[in-house]
Amino acid sequence: MPHSYANNLLHVVFSTRERKPTIPASLLKELWAVMAGIGRNHRLTVIKIGGMPDHIHILFGLPADVTLAHAVQVFKANSSRWMRQKVQEFAWEQGYGAFSVSASVAGAVKKYIEN
Repeated sequence: MPHSYANNLLHVVFSTRERKPTIPASLLKELWAVMAGIGRNHRLTVIKIGGMPDHIHILFGLPADVTLAHAVQVFKANSSRWMRQKVQEFAWEQGYGAFSVSASVAGAVKKYIEN
């Protein structure tokens, strides 16, 4: 087969260091927009982003040639750099949770992230 096709939908969750609420509510939507841009720049199809002052949820499509660890590292490193310009003590926790999502329940996961 000359081409690869993958439909890898992932729901990834990661928190701020020590789960401290270091994302000001006034910056949440701007952070989500920045993270959507990061996804676009790295061929990660962002479907929905949401979160709270102490954690974030991202539903995105992972290309066949990109590892999950690399995708999460891209989101965290680039968004952390942007956030530290706004909140000096900002940092993400080292770990993350990642869950595969079937196309049939992607809508429900989107709603979950919205709320």
